[in-house]
Amino acid sequence: MERGRCRRFVHLYPAPKRRAPGHGHSVRHIRHGMIAMIRLRPAKDEDMGRVIELERLCFKHPYPPPVLYMLRGLYPELFIVAEVGGRVVGYVSAVVRRGGVGHIVSLCVDPGYRRRGIGRALMEEVERRLRGLFEVRMLRLEVRVSNKPAINLYQSLGYQVVERVPGYYPDGEDAYVMVKPTRGKGNTLESAEL
Repeated sequence: MERGRCRRFVHLYPAPKRRAPGHGHSVRHIRHGMIAMIRLRPAKDEDMGRVIELERLCFKHPYPPPVLYMLRGLYPELFIVAEVGGRVVGYVSAVVRRGGVGHIVSLCVDPGYRRRGIGRALMEEVERRLRGLFEVRMLRLEVRVSNKPAINLYQSLGYQVVERVPGYYPDGEDAYVMVKPTRGKGNTLESAEL
């Protein structure tokens, strides 16, 4: 997911007083006969330098450090890093918008660690937290129309393209808006305020 034009984070719900259970957990991922332990946990202060580095590795137009710190400050439970062998190799950040919409703001995995299930593990964890802590009705994200690997990942997780936004990115590329209803009565694409 790459950066769009500068957008204000308005209509955000405050974070709950409670924290997600535990400080993180590990996921065992098996791919092509190899086993990798992926540890998922909320980001700490000491992780932010690496998160900023990952932003620069992953995106043509990275979020500036103050935006990343703001996102972590607004929703620390939804700013999650992935570690492999003690090294932070990816992160995901989300916020909660008006209408019960969980907005995935950024997903980033070190290019050297891609295609190992890390992006999927991060997405599944942030979705779990959005549903469990905030009881969101809908999940939403934006992605470059040319980013086929990301689009394939999101579709495999149940996201659907609902809109194409012309010129969304600073270089003029269009974005797809993709959404996924969460489980629950009345949670449909038509019922959410996107």
